[in-house]
Amino acid sequence: MKTDVVFIHPPSIYDFRKRDIDPGPISDVVPSTPVFEMYPVGFVSMLNYLVQNGFNARIANVAVRMVQSRRFDPVSYLRDLDAPIYGIDLHWLPHAHGALNIARIVKNLHPNSYVVFGGYSSTYFRKEIMRDYPFVDFVLAGDFQEYGIYKLAESIVEGKPLSEVPGLVHRENGMVKEERPYDFRKGLENVFFNYEVLLKNAIKYHDVKGHLPYADWLRNPEGFTLIERGCQLNCGFCGGSNFSYKNNFAINYQFRDPCRVVDEIELSQEILGSPVFIVGDLALAGQKYYEKFFKCLRDRKIDIPILTEYFKPFNEDYAKEISRSVVDFSMEISPETSDENVRNWNKSGYSNEDLEKSLKLAEEYGSKKFDVYFSIGLSHQDYRNVIDTVEYAGKLMRDFRGSQMKISTFISPIAPFVDPGSLWYEKSEMYGFKVFARTLADIYRILDMGKTWYDFLDYETQWMTRDEIVNATYDAEIRMTQLRYDVGDISRDTMETIIRNVQNYRRGNNYCKSNRVDKHLAYMSKDIEWSNKHKPTLTSLLILLYRSYEEVIGGMRIRSEERS
Repeated sequence: MKTDVVFIHPPSIYDFRKRDIDPGPISDVVPSTPVFEMYPVGFVSMLNYLVQNGFNARIANVAVRMVQSRRFDPVSYLRDLDAPIYGIDLHWLPHAHGALNIARIVKNLHPNSYVVFGGYSSTYFRKEIMRDYPFVDFVLAGDFQEYGIYKLAESIVEGKPLSEVPGLVHRENGMVKEERPYDFRKGLENVFFNYEVLLKNAIKYHDVKGHLPYADWLRNPEGFTLIERGCQLNCGFCGGSNFSYKNNFAINYQFRDPCRVVDEIELSQEILGSPVFIVGDLALAGQKYYEKFFKCLRDRKIDIPILTEYFKPFNEDYAKEISRSVVDFSMEISPETSDENVRNWNKSGYSNEDLEKSLKLAEEYGSKKFDVYFSIGLSHQDYRNVIDTVEYAGKLMRDFRGSQMKISTFISPIAPFVDPGSLWYEKSEMYGFKVFARTLADIYRILDMGKTWYDFLDYETQWMTRDEIVNATYDAEIRMTQLRYDVGDISRDTMETIIRNVQNYRRGNNYCKSNRVDKHLAYMSKDIEWSNKHKPTLTSLLILLYRSYEEVIGGMRIRSEERS
């Protein structure tokens, strides 16, 4: 079937199925597996924009296909994808190995087609990519490049000049040339996360698995939307911070039209009937913004579960507004540490008192769940602070034991890489960091040679060496597991399994992992699922039927693989 653009999502490490790799806890608190098979949500919006404008496009999630079956042959799969343009995301650095290998394979299979990279990391390393990797033809630099990929499709498919493609980095007469940056302030109206187009495409191209956002999406479908481009805040570890955006994308943050965001949520309700995760802090967007957002939500009679994230604690006015507007809502926040001084060094700080006030407001106004995330490897953080943070997490869980609102706390290392463009990366000496990998080639080499998550860890701090970060992670995860059992959050069997996993992993012994190489080390999958409530729709029924079919076939496949 004719396709103009194929969006390909690579695994983190291309040959992960053949190598003896123990990824450890690097993906414990995200929906995807250690293969990082969840593609950027921008794929859905770019797909929608191309289809709206008359181009044929599709998504090919190679990582999901590789996770779900050891027999899946990515080379044969890529050979069958016939298009003049192959877009490969190199958004976050963990995909450097997979992205470069997939690009090399695609170029060998389709030498007359064009390979284009995009995403944060592609933008940051665009000159190195153009200089050292001849199998990559273009980098589409910048964020929210719906218009850019459309103009590139026009250039390649319809023969229009490349100079019309904003943000395009390419080679011309042996030199690297960058076309004018796109005025991203004009681009927000092009963004729309349309899951109807995604599902229609999955059927059109007879490739449901290739369009899945992540491996377990069929089991627990979830929609995503976001309220802004860029960020007001300057968290030191974030490649999407205000500092990074101004330096790499030449723009400040912008908020999307709140009713446009609600349009996406309404469509997700009609098509998927699934919960929706809103990326971005509604409360921080300001009272005028969130009041308009919630009014639109009420007007559309949205009643699917909503997950909201917060960068700072919110006040009672906000809590009242979300309570009267959303039937079923859950929340999450990442204070990173219990130490306010350490927190101030790493993000826009706030007090533990303010954090706890927000938790109590959430409880009072009906939040079903509140997830609280802490981190290991921060600036000014030592081993003692990590353990104190775990005990503080235990205090939060005890304070809300028996509440109608479930408090879940998590702790994990900031791993494996420091985001390029972030304050930690650009001002590492000021923040007390030693970053070992400074080029894309360095990152590739680490991923190519490493076997465990601490082989991949590319930094240490003045306060903790890499070994100390690793040991603090194990100790913290064991203690956090004990505390979660103490408050009744997990069963004794689960606690013992997790602790045994961590201890065996620490000693280099075998630990409990599935045939799909996707078992979390310290947090079972169910711990990071925030809602299993779905409205019945025709699509959700089809998903259920397809999932049941896949479970039967998958069980047969696993037994066959075990016998062979």
